Amino acid sequence: MVPTRGFLGTRTIYYSLKGEEWRISASRTIWEAAARPGGWNEHFERLEGMLFGYEAWQNDWWIENQLSQRGAIGGQCFCCPVTAAGLDWIKSAGFRALPPVEAPHLMVGVHDGAIAAWVNAPDCVAVVRFNLSGADAKSFFGRQSPGPWQLAAAQIPELNKRLRGTVVVVAAQDGHALRSDPA
Repeated sequence: MVPTRGFLGTRTIYYSLKGEEWRISASRTIWEAAARPGGWNEHFERLEGMLFGYEAWQNDWWIENQLSQRGAIGGQCFCCPVTAAGLDWIKSAGFRALPPVEAPHLMVGVHDGAIAAWVNAPDCVAVVRFNLSGADAKSFFGRQSPGPWQLAAAQIPELNKRLRGTVVVVAAQDGHALRSDPA
């Protein structure tokens, strides 16, 4: 390797307590599995947390409050407005899919930029967030423009197959629950 301004590269050093060397090979196995198509996700994050000795509630907190909110696990964050029927559909799907729409397209925007514009739109009772990998985002939205994008209604089933993590309700009008998990 040729150094670039003193940089010689990186190396990973593993260490463990005596008798717990097995954790090193387990960690490597998790990372090898995550390198396959589909990439790192909530399940790999949870396995790694378990391997490091965290309890289930600690992993739940980490995933919900630190990673999912930033899209760190699920890739890039997007959002879209939903109707009352759409919100009911999302709930009945266990917060794992976007609803079908009667319109020819579904408006999709970058998570931080579109919420305020949509929360008071006609027929919108909530704005939901969902995550896609960078490659999937590029294939659906092109990403040449900053959005919002029009996703053809016929593409929603394919997009649902590629969602990372759960669909989260990030804003709702009065009378509609903000709960965004199936429990």
